[in-house]
Amino acid sequence: MWTDENAFGLLIAYFAVEDDEYGLERAEFVERFEAFRRSVYDFVALRPPGQGARGLDLGHAVYLELAAGDEEVDLLAWMRELRAALTSAGFASVGVITHGGRWVPEEGAPSAHVQSVGTAEITVWSRPSEPLRRALYAEAATRPDEDGEGGWGPGLYFDVEAVEALGRTPKNAPTALEMAGAAFYRVGR
Repeated sequence: MWTDENAFGLLIAYFAVEDDEYGLERAEFVERFEAFRRSVYDFVALRPPGQGARGLDLGHAVYLELAAGDEEVDLLAWMRELRAALTSAGFASVGVITHGGRWVPEEGAPSAHVQSVGTAEITVWSRPSEPLRRALYAEAATRPDEDGEGGWGPGLYFDVEAVEALGRTPKNAPTALEMAGAAFYRVGR
């Protein structure tokens, strides 16, 4: 059985992954993306965002999700510190903080698993998750088009719903960036 609950999503993406993949030799690129992963994993291990956080490594990004109320740190400060650590390691990044409903298994039921569907191996990580969808919307919006034009660029993006859920109020009246029906404030470069 599945239950609907509110949750926060935290996505950290390696912004220049395509540039590095095509601009570096194979061994250099492998070393580079492994360094990104290690940097994120080391940060999360030393400073977890809260109890019960679960993560998804997407290769170009790492996504963490935790139930609303389980956060043990200021999520905005946490994401700023993670991005600063990545900047120190030489990575431009996109950080996204989101909020919304997610479906989770009732106590004791497994959530992530691998299943075979015909000849395909499918990893099931989640049932519907609004925080994950919103994080992916924002991350996609940061990317320029094929001509290198547009896109929000590297930065820290705070879902308007997450701002409200955390009881925060912007210091000024920032312009909301909209994507696929979601709105985000850019709160850092």
